[in-house]
Amino acid sequence: MELAGTSRHLLEVKNLETEFHTDYGVVRAVDGVDLHIDEGETVGLVGESGCGKSVAALSIVRLVPDPPGRIVGGQVLFEGTDLLQLDVREMRHVRGPGIGIIFQEPLTSLNPVLSIERQIVEPLQEHLGMTRREASSRTAELLDLVGIPDPSARMRDYP
Repeated sequence: MELAGTSRHLLEVKNLETEFHTDYGVVRAVDGVDLHIDEGETVGLVGESGCGKSVAALSIVRLVPDPPGRIVGGQVLFEGTDLLQLDVREMRHVRGPGIGIIFQEPLTSLNPVLSIERQIVEPLQEHLGMTRREASSRTAELLDLVGIPDPSARMRDYP
């Protein structure tokens, strides 16, 4: 039985609204999105091009560029905490170890001018507090886990 005012969901998004101010007026890119994700679930946002999938995901982790974008309504509850009420420093501790986004565009996944190692090691150091050596070792493990042959050599490659 769920107690009043508590949530059993890991992530719960309620009536999320995000707007962009343009030369042509205000555009509501996200209009009343509701969703929940339970522990262990992986969720994909699916829809037509331009329907707001990416803006909804960016809104959840508070990465909408402001200006011109702005989250104007709703709640984003992660482990019971409203992410829309956290300051920038607190949000940095949620992104990465708590919530991650994998975008569909392959060119936005890895930067072609930075080595694969640099792009994976840096978030491990930043979000998990690993040393450079620990993060490099973990990067090799992760590449091996997803079936990348010779992960130590591939880490030095560019995507």
